[in-house]
Amino acid sequence: MLSLSRFCHPFKLNDKIILFHALNFERMVFNSSEIKLPDNGYKHLELSSSLDNKVINQLIEKQILIESSKEDDDLLNSYRSYIQKPYISTAYFFITNDCNLACKYCFERQSLPDFFKKETMSKETFIDGLNFFVGLAKRDSKKFHEKKTIIFYGGEPFLNKEILFFAIKSIRDYVDKKELPVNTHIIVVTNGVLLSPKIISFLKKNDVTLTISIDGNKEATSNRVYPNGKEAFKQIVEKHKLCKDAELNINIACTLTPETIENFDESMEFFIHDMKINNIGFNALLDNGIINIPENYDADAAKFIVDAYKTLSKHKISESRMNRRIQVFKRKKPCIFDCNAQGGRQIAIAPKGEVGICHEHIADRKHFVTTIYKNFIPEENPVYLEWMKRSPLYIEKCYDCPAIGLCGGGCVINTENKTQSIWEPDERFCLQTLEILKYLISAN
Repeated sequence: MLSLSRFCHPFKLNDKIILFHALNFERMVFNSSEIKLPDNGYKHLELSSSLDNKVINQLIEKQILIESSKEDDDLLNSYRSYIQKPYISTAYFFITNDCNLACKYCFERQSLPDFFKKETMSKETFIDGLNFFVGLAKRDSKKFHEKKTIIFYGGEPFLNKEILFFAIKSIRDYVDKKELPVNTHIIVVTNGVLLSPKIISFLKKNDVTLTISIDGNKEATSNRVYPNGKEAFKQIVEKHKLCKDAELNINIACTLTPETIENFDESMEFFIHDMKINNIGFNALLDNGIINIPENYDADAAKFIVDAYKTLSKHKISESRMNRRIQVFKRKKPCIFDCNAQGGRQIAIAPKGEVGICHEHIADRKHFVTTIYKNFIPEENPVYLEWMKRSPLYIEKCYDCPAIGLCGGGCVINTENKTQSIWEPDERFCLQTLEILKYLISAN
């Protein structure tokens, strides 16, 4: 007897009902007269007897209708098979854990453990760390020539400018010597205020992508301040203009503070016409209790991302979070992971050489599993093996969510902060992805 797949979800759109399969992204559109949706228990919805066999066969082919639950289990397992053993393709280098700003929502600054101390990386430690990364990249010769990404994070990387310049030159030398693939990307994440024409020229010469953090117009960026409380907005904007004039590769990282959300129109105007940005990525605040967040923040942040995409896309401005979801939707294959820590695909190297799986734990060193001076086999490490499977495809609470295939799992650290487990859904991200899914279904 045929029944609806557990991964099938109905969406009402005007006078239409769309049956959507959350794993394979297949859809069938019906008139409301063709399907009867009960008040609850939609798994028992009734198909009109007037539907011909051709339509029924299409529902079966799309796996919206199934003969037994085994079909759902088999489909889920087929997508799980894409999860491979941990392989390191991304490295975060913390050449300093110090910062020249004191952003009000900064998780690291506001939650520093008692043992925290300011540290900077030496040239010797960087080279040892780079060799450590190269060794991991070479563990699978078939994957070695795939894209590799090295990210300088902080803290503020330009507080250790001498080592940063040395590190970038060293990476380019390694590429020239084929110790790293040609397709090796270098990214520096910065607040921007220490940039100068000389620094920008060096970055451009070495094909470095700069990610500058700014949260919108002046009011929206009011949380980005110096330790004395002075706002950094003016300096960030001035330095961004220098980068723009030099035609440097620039991404914008925007944290969705309550002020950013409240100043939607002004911030869109600012990004589009004042800064003339090309790329931006929106990041919701972590559930860390550092600043007061309105009760409706999660829903508002989700709506902000979709509305911002609609506005920015009209000006051919790319938004990374929405673009990733759109590509998944078009490709019709689930997004297994939303970040490189999930799947065990990255390392984060602290100033003195400790190595962890997630860069967000640089302060307390949680989930730091080794050092660059030890032999490390990711595919045998318990933390990496656990995070390898940290996907919605293995989280039972996600199975009945219409966005299970679009999601990727959100932020592991946000989940852990809130629930003390990495195996719970990231509820803030759930709302975002559901909002994005509704938009994609209605727009396509």
